[in-house]
Amino acid sequence: MVRKIRTLKFVLILIFILISSGRIFGQFLIFNGKVYKAANGYLSEEQLRSMGFNVLKNSKVYLVFNRKLIIGSNGDFLVDFEQYVPNSYQILNGTLYVRDSFIATFLNLKRSENTYYDKPIAITYVTMQQNELVIQTDIEVDREFINVSLSGGKLKIQIMPATFQAAAVPDKVGVITNNDVVQLTSENEYEDYQLTVEGKRFIILLVPKEQRLEYVRKVERFMGHYYTVSYLIADPKLVDFVPLLPSGGIGKTATLANILKANGLLHGINANYFDPNTGLPIDIIIANGRVLSHRYGLRPVFVETWDDKVFIRKAYFDVTVRLGSVLLLVKGVNTPSFSELNLYTEEYSLTIPRDSTREYIVVRNGKIDSFGYVKNVPDGRNSYVVMVSRDLFNRFLKALKPGDNFSLEVYTDEGYRIKNAIGAGPLIIQDGKIIEDSREEKLRYGGGIPTSRTTRTIIAIKNGKVHLITIEGGIGMNFDDVAKFLIDKGYQSAMMLDGGGSTAMVYQGRYVTSQSPRNIPVALGLR
Repeated sequence: MVRKIRTLKFVLILIFILISSGRIFGQFLIFNGKVYKAANGYLSEEQLRSMGFNVLKNSKVYLVFNRKLIIGSNGDFLVDFEQYVPNSYQILNGTLYVRDSFIATFLNLKRSENTYYDKPIAITYVTMQQNELVIQTDIEVDREFINVSLSGGKLKIQIMPATFQAAAVPDKVGVITNNDVVQLTSENEYEDYQLTVEGKRFIILLVPKEQRLEYVRKVERFMGHYYTVSYLIADPKLVDFVPLLPSGGIGKTATLANILKANGLLHGINANYFDPNTGLPIDIIIANGRVLSHRYGLRPVFVETWDDKVFIRKAYFDVTVRLGSVLLLVKGVNTPSFSELNLYTEEYSLTIPRDSTREYIVVRNGKIDSFGYVKNVPDGRNSYVVMVSRDLFNRFLKALKPGDNFSLEVYTDEGYRIKNAIGAGPLIIQDGKIIEDSREEKLRYGGGIPTSRTTRTIIAIKNGKVHLITIEGGIGMNFDDVAKFLIDKGYQSAMMLDGGGSTAMVYQGRYVTSQSPRNIPVALGLR
């Protein structure tokens, strides 16, 4: 018996030595429902404390965990006065760093490739909607835990270490589990995918093997002149038309190619008009249901709904906020201009305007957090700053207090739910005809926008598909030229986007328009 105990101790010490020599290595550690990422094979003392270790440093290092004592000296550890483990830690700039492999062995963790873990990740449900596969887990995850591949159009997903605990799986999705490895496969064929990780979710956007997108470039003769016309034609049942911002947010500008690249997309055009002095977009922007800019009134818009319908027409959008039990109309979103009630989102990169006649309400995680001026919106997708006139505040919001609920709603004139929208104009074609009030419509736009002959960017709809169009060369086109050009081609609806020097189209990550790219604040990307 004594010999067996000695042999066991020797084996344990040998394992410790192999681990501490770097021959066994892990980059991640999952413990008590949290993920810890090792830096060059070491965990910091802050991470150790988060795991439940007590840490004391003086002439020696002391770690205490569940009444077990680890004593460190000169980089070596003695575990419970029995096991000597060399080269197990280091101290840099006064901070203790311990080898992740030592901690993994001490805690008796399992190992799966580059991850040590006490319990595997639990996959709690899997959903598939509109070619978006969502895999929900029980802990916050990292991209390193999932491997996605396409072979012959077949999707294969491997998650490890993991167990499958979902009650059901989507149609045509198969599940295989083995030794803390979960493998998902799909019967459908896909040509591409995009993986993102958000908190406890893996989200995979899938591109079906269908003609979701077509690019055409032509030299066309129109009214005695030759124009270079580029078309991006997309099926709204397969493609989303997403307004995109530069990486710096609202108030920043970048070239179309850089905006697309920053958002992980390959195809798109320039979108809204903007103020060249501030870089702020003009008119409405709604991206994935999130209101980023708003202009009150009846304006031409392109809209994509959550059920994949698209239209171009003049429409009213009312943006409202509910503060506690009070519902109020928003007059401006992410703008330096003052109104009765302005709303600012985290995408607003400029300083929120300060005014002594305004009250400021800070929202965090959907709750009223505090009152008083702040320069910027707190981090978080459900955080806002509401700037309201003092008169409105005193009449309706005096009873508002921290902890009260906050919500935002967009009301439309026909009750549709907006997924994506951009506003620009003029509106050109409605129901297959040039709009009846075209003369009045042209007068609504200054700066020669409708009347000058210049390069044009257009969004139009024909036969249920969305056509993004750029027109270059010739003598340029004005409103009347564009209207005739599009009517002759059978478009049912169309409106202008920002044109002239802003006109740009990118396909497969490269410009297909000829003029030098200009910095713009908003792009319309195809996803």
